[in-house]
Amino acid sequence: MHMQMKLPQLELHRIDEQFDNVPHVHDHHFQVTVPVRGACYFNRENKEYVLNAGESLVLNPSDRHSFRIGPDSGVIIIKVDERSFYPAHLTERVEPAFRHSVDASEFAKQFRKWTTDVFALDQVDPMAAEETESKVLSYLQRMLWADQTDILRGSGTRVNTAQTDRGMARVLEYVHAHYAERLNLDEMAAVAMQSRFYFIRSFKALTGCTPYQYVLRLRVEDAQQRLRRTADTVTDISFALGFSSASQFYRVFAGIVGMSPEKYRSYAKSL
Repeated sequence: MHMQMKLPQLELHRIDEQFDNVPHVHDHHFQVTVPVRGACYFNRENKEYVLNAGESLVLNPSDRHSFRIGPDSGVIIIKVDERSFYPAHLTERVEPAFRHSVDASEFAKQFRKWTTDVFALDQVDPMAAEETESKVLSYLQRMLWADQTDILRGSGTRVNTAQTDRGMARVLEYVHAHYAERLNLDEMAAVAMQSRFYFIRSFKALTGCTPYQYVLRLRVEDAQQRLRRTADTVTDISFALGFSSASQFYRVFAGIVGMSPEKYRSYAKSL
């Protein structure tokens, strides 16, 4: 089996079958290769490496490489756009080590969570894809720069609390004014004057949920009012509130309210 998922800034791959490819390069992507079962026989710039489960390898853009695995092996590969690879708060350009040791079972568990997120969320909504990407990138950066905690912390240790509070207040005001529109994390982070990764952490610490979850809750609260007070169809309400489709609206509404929009409307009228 070869699972492949593409997001704007990265690709997720898992291969659980006999596999080999020809030497090639990725001009603008870093590649992180992690065997999670068995061994991976890797060639980088004509040098051979044997990677056992939990032994990861980092490729730079334009590194010529190929690899093969047997039928009883499994490997996870993550390709990251070079513009998003380095942590935002690096105070200096520090390259990650070429090889790392990781917990193979824990890495496979995280991979399942990421792919579940991709399947569960409507990726046509940019915030859904962006939040999944942020989870993957944050995990990779902690893994690859684990021995550079002081550098990773960077400007995050010097954040002005009052300024952060004002920034988050501006974001909440912005979201409440525009939740029915197509929002994206970079716009929201810019309003808060924070990097995307730091913004997501700050937002969740303040509200108890991610920015995307918060936007969905605001949309559902508005939908409840419209279902109670208007005769608008469910489809009209879903598109008026920025949902990508009526099916997405049904799924999100039922997940938050515990019943379908029609059942909620009937229930509200009976009160």
